[in-house]
Amino acid sequence: MRFNVLDLFSGAGGFSSGLDKVRNIRTVVAVDFDKYATETFKKNFPNAYVITGDLTNQDVKKEVIKVSKKKRVNMIVGGPPCQGFSLKGKNLGLDDPRNFLFLEYFDLVKEIEPEVFVIENVKNILNSENGYFIDQIVEKFSSIDYIINFDVLNAKDFGVPESRERAIIIGSKTRSIDLPVGNSKPVTVRDAISDLAYLESGEGSFESEYINPATSLYQKKLRGKKLYNHIATNHSKVALEKLAMIPPEGDKTSLPKELHGKQKFATTWSRLQWDTFSPTIDTRFDTPSNGRNSHPFLNRSITPREAARIQSFDDDFIFYGPKSSVCKQIGNAVPPLLSKAIGQAISNAYNTIRIKKDNYELYLGNAYTLIKEFKKNNIKVNHIITDPPYNISQDNNFTTMKSANRKGIDFGEWDKNFDLYNWISDYESILDKNGSMIIFCSYRFMSFIIDKLEESNMLVKDILIWKKTNPMPRNIDRRYVQDTEFAVWAVKKNSKWIFNKPKNKSYLRSCYETSTVSGKEKTAHPTQKSLKLMEDIIKIHTNKDDLILDPFMGSGSTGIAAIRNNRKFIGIELQKQYFDIAVDRFERRQ
Repeated sequence: MRFNVLDLFSGAGGFSSGLDKVRNIRTVVAVDFDKYATETFKKNFPNAYVITGDLTNQDVKKEVIKVSKKKRVNMIVGGPPCQGFSLKGKNLGLDDPRNFLFLEYFDLVKEIEPEVFVIENVKNILNSENGYFIDQIVEKFSSIDYIINFDVLNAKDFGVPESRERAIIIGSKTRSIDLPVGNSKPVTVRDAISDLAYLESGEGSFESEYINPATSLYQKKLRGKKLYNHIATNHSKVALEKLAMIPPEGDKTSLPKELHGKQKFATTWSRLQWDTFSPTIDTRFDTPSNGRNSHPFLNRSITPREAARIQSFDDDFIFYGPKSSVCKQIGNAVPPLLSKAIGQAISNAYNTIRIKKDNYELYLGNAYTLIKEFKKNNIKVNHIITDPPYNISQDNNFTTMKSANRKGIDFGEWDKNFDLYNWISDYESILDKNGSMIIFCSYRFMSFIIDKLEESNMLVKDILIWKKTNPMPRNIDRRYVQDTEFAVWAVKKNSKWIFNKPKNKSYLRSCYETSTVSGKEKTAHPTQKSLKLMEDIIKIHTNKDDLILDPFMGSGSTGIAAIRNNRKFIGIELQKQYFDIAVDRFERRQ
């Protein structure tokens, strides 16, 4: 899908600068009331329609709607001011008159009906008043048919040399969109600005030759080009004297106490540190007394270009207007690399693999997120049978594991720090009135899963036991061989649950005895369940034509067992390598 973006409260265009780096996303309309910011936007985005005006002005609002519809806007982004989290202790939330611009944002989403919208704001919007405010936001946008996901993201996790935490809220008409997970190599202040350390106080200009190439991330790109907005503040004599007293990468707390003066805050008159992240760049970064904004060793505050580098702007992004406005434009911007990650996550959500056949559906995605789509689409299932991560992986210290080419008890990152049971209540809501859940788990966490099931309108009936006839011997001189695994069987309260006891047996034990997976059935998945085990469970606990859901499908054993026994199946798997294995098995029915 191609996305045409309306950037509301656009400022200079940090949000759009990052989004436009994603192949199928382009900003086509932008709005801001600051004439200098919109001048910057126009010159950096010459193909966008830029409006300078106040959204509370009805003529401006009508123009935004008209142009957006003409240009087929299907994504709206922006950071509407939300100052009124509470008023005199009252939870007014969106009714607080200080949040009028947030309501303007909502009205435009409602009128234009984009496929996706993104809100960027201060992180306190998510936890203020015990979540009252974000609950209101979710309820308001859900009322106009949007699926909402949100989290706090830190720019430093996405290649930005700055610790800047922001709340990100993403809404979509048809897809439940995961927020990006940062995994970029850390970028430091040194990486960002070390090659620009040739200006003293008062030197430089808004357009200067790049004269001092040094080792940095930007050296090759800039050599021989002009550098804009690299101008150092002309500090007063008193300011220069104070700066001179601060050691490299230091602050006033490192000075003798008698030199502190009346300054109350330890973080003022502080220098950036080379080999770590910058603190959040704000609109007053050119003022030494404002915080840790001063150059790591030169006696001056950082320049607009240095601040822009720290915000992750490209050097060919030029800021226009007086220096005070340029500082404001940079300090208020969304870091482009953070925005790019958000845009890529949105793009990925519309390009993920979804396979739909007559008797099964397979989703490559996050079960915690996809449930919101299922709820919106009123999907109902008869049973949930799943083998989620156990959270038991740990580093191996057995030399035999290496020689035998075994994974031992380190199954991979997917089995570490997994949220074991908070998915249960969401998935219970899509169970049929006579539905059931069977959840495989480690004995260590069985009680937690039982508690969560019983909190979620489920009644635990029994613990199923899988007894392995050929367990892997491990550390046998120090402990018992591990030959059993467990699953919790629960049914909806007041349900007519399914239990297909064979007529030729007087009773059934809850113990299923099979071998572990071997031979042609075995895949690369380290915790694969055997087809015989899953078929035996499915035959007893489900009926023909029932729909079985596995939110943590792995290599697909539950699904294969289901369709081989004339059931229908929905499977979700987050890891691409295991999803591909499952797809192959479904194609071969084995």
